[in-house]
Amino acid sequence: MIAADRRRTGAQAWRPFVPKRPRSWIPEIALAIGFILITVPLTWPSPLVDLDIWIRDLADANRPDWANLIALQTNRLGQGGLLGGIALGIAAILAWRGRNVRPLVAFLAAYGMAGAVLALKYTLPRIYPHWPEASQPPYADAAQAVLFSGLEPSGAYPSGHVLNTIVWYGVIVFLIGAHWNPTARRLFLLLPPIIVTCSTTYLGFHWFTDTPAGLFIGIAILRTVQRIPWDTVTLPIWLEPERRYR
Repeated sequence: MIAADRRRTGAQAWRPFVPKRPRSWIPEIALAIGFILITVPLTWPSPLVDLDIWIRDLADANRPDWANLIALQTNRLGQGGLLGGIALGIAAILAWRGRNVRPLVAFLAAYGMAGAVLALKYTLPRIYPHWPEASQPPYADAAQAVLFSGLEPSGAYPSGHVLNTIVWYGVIVFLIGAHWNPTARRLFLLLPPIIVTCSTTYLGFHWFTDTPAGLFIGIAILRTVQRIPWDTVTLPIWLEPERRYR
């Protein structure tokens, strides 16, 4: 029996669901280029910043109470704490049932990469659309809405909610998606990013350009998680002390 097969033995052996493991780095390069192409024009009052202002003002002028309520509730689909907790719970159950630490290691890798995006928010500071106070217009103009404006509070760029919908829904499918039908997987992966992108922009929680930046980073993180063969990769012996007796 080869080493990979030995690691998969057991009634509750876990295999991550990856229909096609990423091989090429071209998508990641394209994502990085896309992120740069969006980020650079945000450093001055460019037409892209003007677009952000126009979309914010249009949404503010067309937000009846019922639409505001729907947007607030659907925006919860991008809450990182809740989604990360669900993913952690699933990984813990898989690890306990299979006596296998690997689902937890994969979760921690995704958690670490998603958490590192907070550093990017501090590196590329940007105020929120309803700066300085949501209840006290007028709000930020094009000169204030750029990156590195020096105004506080900042942290709008990139959108963490949108990133969460890519990373955590993707990780949940990665952990247990093998038991779902293809339609359920597609809806689970596609609908939350679309819904949260619309709601977070419509509510003015983020600028429109914050959302594709979050999408690009989230996709890159998820592809990194999918690229690693977590069920067979060699882990440090302290994570799998039972290997000493094989």
